Amino acid sequence: GKKTRTFQVSAALSIRGNSGTGDYYAFFIKKNGNTTLIETNSLMRINTTTDISSHAISGTVELEPNDYIEIWGQRLIGSGTTSITVFSSNLSIK
Repeated sequence: GKKTRTFQVSAALSIRGNSGTGDYYAFFIKKNGNTTLIETNSLMRINTTTDISSHAISGTVELEPNDYIEIWGQRLIGSGTTSITVFSSNLSIK
């Protein structure tokens, strides 16, 4: 579009921690790769490496023409090399 508009953003993720039992991850939405939409933060703790957890992310964002959003993940607590697998992701904007 050609106008600035406000959108409701919803996302769902299915994630498994492959290693790093006890580590914490945050998942959130970023606008234009640099502005974190803090209200969209969703936390995950790796309890076991066999658990698959579902995470919902939602918030509002104002987008101008050529703006974009992305789902990001970041390890918050943990050390060494760990990994996660995202089995599915869904993002909708209204």
